[in-house]
Amino acid sequence: MPVRTATPPAADVVGLALEVLAAQGMSRPAAQTALKAMARERGLTVPRCAALVVAAVDGRMG
Repeated sequence: MPVRTATPPAADVVGLALEVLAAQGMSRPAAQTALKAMARERGLTVPRCAALVVAAVDGRMG
């Protein structure tokens, strides 16, 4: 049975998502704006949207 790790705090997830977006060539302010826009478009909170971005990079969609 796989070991589940604790969900990181929202601030950590947002920070990780910003790093992912920055790795795509965005500046930090642009990454923050993009993350907020993605969340708003999908009707999600910023931390939830950030968690989905991080999960997509980790290959854990859903």
